[in-house]
Amino acid sequence: MEYILISYIIGEETVMPGVLPMPKLRAIARMCKCPEGFGKTDIRWESFNNVSFLEMSTHTGTHIDVPFHIDPQGLTVDAMKISDFIFDAPLFIECPKSDYEKITKEDLIPYEDQISKSDFLLIYTTFSKYRQSDSERYKERQPGLSVDAARYLAEKFSLKGIGIDVLGIENISEAKRASPPFPAHRILLRNHKHFILLEDANLSVLKGRKIHKLFIIPLMVEGAEAVPVTAFAEVE
Repeated sequence: MEYILISYIIGEETVMPGVLPMPKLRAIARMCKCPEGFGKTDIRWESFNNVSFLEMSTHTGTHIDVPFHIDPQGLTVDAMKISDFIFDAPLFIECPKSDYEKITKEDLIPYEDQISKSDFLLIYTTFSKYRQSDSERYKERQPGLSVDAARYLAEKFSLKGIGIDVLGIENISEAKRASPPFPAHRILLRNHKHFILLEDANLSVLKGRKIHKLFIIPLMVEGAEAVPVTAFAEVE
């Protein structure tokens, strides 16, 4: 067995949706001397240790959404159980999609028997190939679940969560304009009390691998509707 990381490293190259700021690791203390020409700063140079502040959105990089994201009465990250983030029967499916295309109920029906035996569904659209090569396309034109597909997954199966290799489970710009907004999120997160959505995951590394378990480890932030995660799979 081996473990494969499916979270992207958070850094300057992390792609964010819309107006979310880039994550920033701000130095507070450094053990080295102040570099020449660095100018006046609040950094404590020649310190006894290195200290930083991390500033970022809760939807930075590979992250999870939990029910509170779209439901004022929904569970926050810290209200969920640790078992809600460990999956014993994950299923990986490849469902190639291009700009703005929808993952439909018809796309999922051939996997019905497999999904019924699974606790987490990973949908690889292949659109993540644009994450670095064409980040604007990746952000603006992403595919996502149709409302019918979301309803099919919510009503027919006992999944604990769904993951995807694009920024959101549905196209963010389209979802904002819908009435009500973010319909796929609402269907999935409101119909399941303990349910998570894994977004912006690096699923290409799982292609062709037999997955035994999936771990999606969050920061347990009080009151959070979403949080970056370290997600990894146990594979053969």
